[in-house]
Amino acid sequence: MTLPELTTQSLADQAYQALRAAIVQGDLPWGDKITERGLAASLGVSPTPVREALRRLEQEQLVERTGPRTLRVAAVSLLARTESGTIEAALEGVAARFAAEKATPAQLDRMRALLDDADDAATRLRSDRDAGQDLAPDQVERIFNAVRGFHEQVELAADNAQLTRTLHQVRAFSRSERLRLAAAQLNAGGSAGQILRYGQHRQILDALLDRNADLAEQLARTHAASGIGDLVGWDA
Repeated sequence: MTLPELTTQSLADQAYQALRAAIVQGDLPWGDKITERGLAASLGVSPTPVREALRRLEQEQLVERTGPRTLRVAAVSLLARTESGTIEAALEGVAARFAAEKATPAQLDRMRALLDDADDAATRLRSDRDAGQDLAPDQVERIFNAVRGFHEQVELAADNAQLTRTLHQVRAFSRSERLRLAAAQLNAGGSAGQILRYGQHRQILDALLDRNADLAEQLARTHAASGIGDLVGWDA
């Protein structure tokens, strides 16, 4: 496991961001034992900022203390991660409703650009599959990041601090499982006639452009609740 070395700014904030990202992305797996000194050595800092970062992660229930100097990444069950996804779906519906009422033209343009990037990555993956090649992990990650960026832009346009805080917490428990399942599904197969689709995202964007809050909420909630289909879907 490799963690990035920290530089300037608040070392405690940087340590928090780096460790949280490692947990969310699965680089520090659920239930893994960790120590302040071990993490500090990996990050290239003293134990003090790591200790402060771990306190914040404990408050978010991403880390559990098992002794005076030892901790572990929270042992989050598959059921808990699945339930987090259900909560996330409901909240994303609310975010879409607010965004339909508040989004600026510039924000809508950014959403469109992110979906364009996802489409480009999907085309590359489709070509790989048609050629009988393994799907490139960087393109899978590119799609995931573009789609997640789209949802983050919707959330930003919703402009509600309480909603943002709650989604930030919930996504920490759902993201690693969704990314793992996305990669597994993409590489598991499907017939030669199957293609990647992103129609649901375009439908949500159209509802936002039309300022149709009811439809935007319905589409976003149904889309997110579809689980792995929220990220990548296969059409026959």
